[in-house]
This record gives sequence, C-alpha cells and structure tokens, in this order.
Amino acid sequence: MTMLDRYAIFVQTLLQKGLPMTLKLIGASLLFALLIGIVFGIIRSFKLPIIDKILGFYAMVCRGIPTIIFLLFFYAYFTRGTQFWIAVLAISLVEGAYMMEIVKGGLLSIDRGQWEAARSMSLPLSVTILNIILPQVLLVTIPALMGQIVMLVKGTAVAATIGCMDVVRRAQLLLPKYSYPLEIYAYVLIIFFAMCHFLTWLGKKLEKTVVERIMGEVNV
Repeated sequence: MTMLDRYAIFVQTLLQKGLPMTLKLIGASLLFALLIGIVFGIIRSFKLPIIDKILGFYAMVCRGIPTIIFLLFFYAYFTRGTQFWIAVLAISLVEGAYMMEIVKGGLLSIDRGQWEAARSMSLPLSVTILNIILPQVLLVTIPALMGQIVMLVKGTAVAATIGCMDVVRRAQLLLPKYSYPLEIYAYVLIIFFAMCHFLTWLGKKLEKTVVERIMGEVNV
C-alpha cells in the first residue's frame, strides 16, 4: 500500500467519520460547561454562605479528580446511557467548575464603586451590565476562558476510553488493520493541534477587540 493510499484511508476515517463526532463532543461539552461556569460563577460572586460552600466543594472535587475518572464513573453508573452524552456530562462538569472560578474571579475584580456610580447616574441595569461591567469582565476573563476551552478540546480525547467514535477512537480502530501507528497518530496530533491553535488565535483576536472597544469608549 502506497503512502497516498494510506493517506486517503486516514482522511476518510479520521476526518470524514471521526472529526464530526469530535466537533459535536466539543460543541455540546462547551455549551454546558459555559452555562455551568457563567451561572454558578455569577452565583458565587454574591458570596451566599451555604451556596458558596456547596459550589466551592464542587470546584474542589472537580479540580482534584481527573476527568477520565469521572468519565469511567458515569459510564459505570449510567449503564443505559450513550457514550456521547456520558462523555459530555463528565467533560462539561469538570470544565464547568474551572470556568465557574474564572467567571467568579472576573466579576469580583470589578470595583463595586462602578455599580454605585452607574446607579447614581440613573443608568438602566442593562446599560450598566452591557456597556460598563461586561467589557471589563471579558477583558479579565477571555485569556483564562480561552485557555480553559483549549483544555476542554484536548480533554475530549478521553471519550475514546468508553468507545465514543471520535477521532482518537477511529485511530485506535485503524491500528489492527494497518501497521502504521506513528503515521496514524500523527494525523490525530495534527487535527488537535489545528483546533487548539485556531482557538488560541481566536482568543487573542477577541481580547484585542474588547480592548479596542474599551479604549474607544474611554476616548469618546
């Protein structure tokens, strides 16, 4: 078998079959992780005693246990669940805990005096949040959030452990048929590198956009 033939097989198996599942896994996990992170992060910023302790314990557990352990635990518990949704559950819960702390930190970094100043000027709450608070929170949290999103993308590779037919699992299934492990995993490496590099670039563009917007409003 020539290198061109192997390339065609790898492209068909990894890109056409495995990559769509990986992208679905990333999209679903990211959606739920952001939802968890934003909602719980806002709640934690209010420092409600009992709720804050519960969410703090949740964050401590997720930061102290590897994602793959959660994945295997849920896979053993939800015996009738599909591998895809079990993987989404494990990844989004773990990554959501990290994002919760990032959002909380971003909100707490904003001086409370800005809320009071906006209130004294009788600005609507929506204007205060969208034009004053949110741009500053984004400026503080975008680098950390984008870094965590990159970690989420890389973390989806553990889904292959329970048989989710993503890029990694497709590559594993190619090994018994073709004795080219280095070549097979090189393609997997390139796929993940491309996705993570794009997200890193996107994060820098978003951060630059937010900075330009804030500076533009300051200069007005």
